[in-house]
Amino acid sequence: MCYIIDQASLLKSNGTIKKTSLLIKKNKIEFMKTSLDNYRFMRMDMSSYLLTPGHVMVDFFLQFIQTYHEFKQLMIEKYLKKGCTALITSVEINNEKELAMKLKQRRHLMINSPIDYYVGVKIPFKLLTPSFLRKCRQEQLSVVFIDITEEDNLFEKSWGWIRDAMFSNPITLIPYLKVETMPLAKQKKILENWERLMEEHRLSSVVHTLQVDSPLSISTLMKLGVYPRKGDIRIGGQVNYNLYLLDDIRYHTDGRPKLDYKIHLPIVTAHQGEILNINRQITFKPGVGEECFIPISGRFMPHSASF
Repeated sequence: MCYIIDQASLLKSNGTIKKTSLLIKKNKIEFMKTSLDNYRFMRMDMSSYLLTPGHVMVDFFLQFIQTYHEFKQLMIEKYLKKGCTALITSVEINNEKELAMKLKQRRHLMINSPIDYYVGVKIPFKLLTPSFLRKCRQEQLSVVFIDITEEDNLFEKSWGWIRDAMFSNPITLIPYLKVETMPLAKQKKILENWERLMEEHRLSSVVHTLQVDSPLSISTLMKLGVYPRKGDIRIGGQVNYNLYLLDDIRYHTDGRPKLDYKIHLPIVTAHQGEILNINRQITFKPGVGEECFIPISGRFMPHSASF
């Protein structure tokens, strides 16, 4: 079936808004233009709404889940209500031997996911070794969060060996800091050193910590290799989007919307063309989501982030 999302205010990656109409065919965006008045298909008048891509968010909470009921409630409250249509869920690993077992457990849990997901791991800094990274590649993992403490010395790591282990299949390394207990000055110093080392050894990395309660930015999705499959509204792309009421949004002096994702919740969310959220009432469809894989990390990195 074909239909038109008509005259929506599309939020672009640079923060500006553009009136856009989208032709949807077989759950794909067939065409996009300012106006599609010449097309004769069923129309959905979206002139009162701000249209954004479905959000991609990161998860560190599912490791504490014991039952299906807990899983369902967490997914609804922390992700679906916020317009998340793809999740990067992180498995906490403390030694190399438990990697396969814990990944199997998490993938089994995610069978019930109503949205698409990527699986990554979170490890202590001491576990970041060439051997571990090779095992990550065997498990088709492309995202590794590095839990860095105040005691860890980033300069003691053999970063050249780390780079060699990821030469043909890069993995994106992301710093993870316990910001609640670590002094701000120490956090800043660790991240400065991290960025310096990542640039020096030309490693695929995000040079800042990721917030768990907000959508990931386009630049971060590019570095991870998730974009443009997720986090974008484009011709040929998936029908994953959110709608926000324009009347609920305030604007900067330059006309860009002030969208606080901790406060503003979408009025409609669509995942793969199916409506998950109408008027903030969630329809939970277990098993609809699929595991996604990142073939090449950072393949669409912005020019400003390249080195």
